[in-house]
Amino acid sequence: MTIENVGYGAGTKDFPQRANLLRLFVGTAVVSPDTDHVCLLETNLDDVGGETVGYARTRLAEAGALDVFTVAAQMKKDRPGVLLTVICRPEDREAMESIIFDETGTFGIRRHSIERSVRLREAISVDTPWGTVAGKRGWRQGGGDVFTPEFEDCARVAGAAGVPLRDVYRAAVAGFSPADTSSTAPPAHDHSHDHSHDHSHDHSHDHSHDHSHDHSHDHSHDHDHDE
Repeated sequence: MTIENVGYGAGTKDFPQRANLLRLFVGTAVVSPDTDHVCLLETNLDDVGGETVGYARTRLAEAGALDVFTVAAQMKKDRPGVLLTVICRPEDREAMESIIFDETGTFGIRRHSIERSVRLREAISVDTPWGTVAGKRGWRQGGGDVFTPEFEDCARVAGAAGVPLRDVYRAAVAGFSPADTSSTAPPAHDHSHDHSHDHSHDHSHDHSHDHSHDHSHDHSHDHDHDE
């Protein structure tokens, strides 16, 4: 954003481990239609079984996480573990953290407010020789259109027609015509149902966009559970 004013203030209550100070930024945000803001949550786990991690992932996805994934990690004392990562809307952060704390027993969760570059999207349907298949059309300013069939719909059509899934998928992609859609259609803001696509591999977005006013977050959490 373009910053117009910055204000500082101090409260009257004393806290034992942090200063009671507030900094406020006032300005005008400039948001590109190809960009949105999300929250990234991470925790390292080395004392939790695979079944528990899988169950936690299911709960997080059902609660509206935009994406949930794990990566193998080498923990201290040479113990194998996993890095659990959740991408969610900022307003869902507290609910996601509660699930992670409850299901994994972790002692700390790292969180970052980040920006994503995304394609605008809309739900459309295309015709195949075996029936209509639903999917998502995506586009960016100055870029071409893409179409991704919904796996569940392709599986339904394939099962009903008795044909291979890959044939239905290919027919759906071939049946998409950008000329039949309008690039000015409003974007769908619900990105949470597209769990078959990897929205999470670009973690290099500028983390300096977090203008949160509580600069007292405890970043010293012990994420290892062998204490």
